[in-house]
Amino acid sequence: MADDSPQPVPARGPVATADDVMDALREVIDPELGLDVVSLGLVYGVEVDDEGEATVRMTLTTPYCPLGPMLESQVHAATQFLPGIQGVKVDLVWDPPWDPHTMASDEVKLELGLF
Repeated sequence: MADDSPQPVPARGPVATADDVMDALREVIDPELGLDVVSLGLVYGVEVDDEGEATVRMTLTTPYCPLGPMLESQVHAATQFLPGIQGVKVDLVWDPPWDPHTMASDEVKLELGLF
């Protein structure tokens, strides 16, 4: 006789938070500028849903940046092994457009010679 009683659902491990994803994105380096995309202000936000799907809302320094596909690939590589992350969607946006004022710190601006 088959046991039709509900079976326990395996406990799900911890899921990385949006902050964890943002920290991982510090490993994604813009090769032209030599700085990470978070410090450059290219990442506008990160969301992680209950299923472990992450969405990274980001931009590029210009819509014509030839490195866009490479940076998107690096975002996937930097986040793929975070605990509980099942997938990452990169949402490239152009509004608001990036400008140097969105950089994370004065140190980054100084490093790029903007002061």
